[in-house]
Amino acid sequence: MRLASTAHADEGVSCESCHGAAGSWLRGHTRADWNYAMRVTAGMRDLRSLYVRANTCVACHQNIDNDLLKAGHPTLVFELDSQSVNEPKHWRDDDPWIGPRAWLTGQAVALREAAWRSRTDSDPAADMQETAIALAWLLAKATMVEPALSKISEPASSDLEPVQKQADDLARRAPSWNPNIDSIMAILGALVATDSEFIVAKETSAQTLWYRACRVVLALDRLSAALKQNRGVPLKIDSELNLLHEDVRLRENFAPPQFAEHVREFRAALTKTALPGSVFEP
Repeated sequence: MRLASTAHADEGVSCESCHGAAGSWLRGHTRADWNYAMRVTAGMRDLRSLYVRANTCVACHQNIDNDLLKAGHPTLVFELDSQSVNEPKHWRDDDPWIGPRAWLTGQAVALREAAWRSRTDSDPAADMQETAIALAWLLAKATMVEPALSKISEPASSDLEPVQKQADDLARRAPSWNPNIDSIMAILGALVATDSEFIVAKETSAQTLWYRACRVVLALDRLSAALKQNRGVPLKIDSELNLLHEDVRLRENFAPPQFAEHVREFRAALTKTALPGSVFEP
């Protein structure tokens, strides 16, 4: 790919896009005698805070002006954990449970932003309300089974203001959440139990179900990755997870009955390696 003659490299993504204006910290941030707190004090954005990181990333990875979408730019799906993992690593994450915290924080921030933009934009992107409703549905399922988390309520109407406030509260609390194998299994159990909800009806169109399915697949991917890392026992779910990813790859090809069947297959595969007495036990 060649850059147009009008393109300038310094107008693209740079360190400052994530870390903030560098004038006050650029010269000193590589010094061996500077610790992280000193860098932040000098003006570097505190991206170790998952709340700050999510707010920084969502600005580019979800919030797109509707004019760009109308011009053909694809819609973006923001998920903080996988996007942090895929970023070339130039920091350390020593916490083995940071993945679920990042997933939860990011999805809560994504819900807050989608709800806000669908309420306040004079010309909101066509998918903002669908995204907000799907995220509220997902996070209502997740927070219902985890007592340590503040709750998200599915909106009973098109008024998303209450959900916006709930989402920000969850996003602020999520970085201090202490997940463990039992809590991750409980959330996974709640999500794989949604297979019966993927039925086209008057209240739930195929498009609405696709938005929900996209968020379910991301959640299953990231939460099962945390189980793999922390259980020390292999989970043989890759082929089932790949089918779910393929189900949601193209909205026009999404088939709710097929997706529901693949959720059941994922649940069965996970049951085989689930802990005794877990929510997956028959």
